[in-house]
Amino acid sequence: MVLFNDAVLRQMYVEYAIPCDRLVSNPVLIQDFANDYAKRTGQAVEPAPLAHHMLNLRRRGQSNGGLSRLRRSYNGRN
Repeated sequence: MVLFNDAVLRQMYVEYAIPCDRLVSNPVLIQDFANDYAKRTGQAVEPAPLAHHMLNLRRRGQSNGGLSRLRRSYNGRN
C-alpha cells in the first residue's frame, strides 16, 4: 500500500487547477501529475493508485482534509 503526502497533493491540485475528474481520466495529465509528485517528494508512484487516491481526496471534501474546490475563471465576468 502506498502512503501519499496529502499536503503535497492538495498543493499540486491547486497549482494545476485542473478538475479532479479530468485529471484522473486523462492518462497524459495523471502521468505528468505523478511525475511531478515524484520530483517533489522523492516517492515514485504509479498513476493508477495516485488517481484512486485523488478521487478519495475529492470525495472527502476540504473540511475533512480532502481537496478544496477550484476557483473557476469566468473570463473577466466576476
